[in-house]
Amino acid sequence: MSFTYSICGKLLGDGCITKQDGRKPRFQFMHRVEDVGWTQHCYEQLKRDIPVNPPAYRKVLDTRLKKGFSESYVVQSKTHEAITALYKIWYPNGKKVLPKQWIQQHLDERSLAWWYQDDGHLKIVKGIASKIYLSTDGFTKEENEFLMQWL
Repeated sequence: MSFTYSICGKLLGDGCITKQDGRKPRFQFMHRVEDVGWTQHCYEQLKRDIPVNPPAYRKVLDTRLKKGFSESYVVQSKTHEAITALYKIWYPNGKKVLPKQWIQQHLDERSLAWWYQDDGHLKIVKGIASKIYLSTDGFTKEENEFLMQWL
């Protein structure tokens, strides 16, 4: 799979693999409407290796939000044997887990860049970059410990 760095970054970031009962899995990701450029870039890169549909605009009414709605772009794949293989690795019991050995093989500077672009933040103090944050809220304490050691 020549696209493993991008899939690795996406699955650590905003990507997931969904599977409905009796159907094959599909890869998908969603970004804020303000990040349409990044969404389009990801789509263009991924469509070389897996069948992904173009970004689709989505507006969701939500009274909890100040504007009363949220806007995003969603990219979802069609089914593909590579996605089915990744589902078995990342979702062995139907729930996402970090596949440590797979990550050790595929997490490189490119996948780290994709992860950062999806779920990263640069903290700037007095005009100087001081920290890089990567969101890991969806991972267990053990998975976070693994990622800290591996990085």
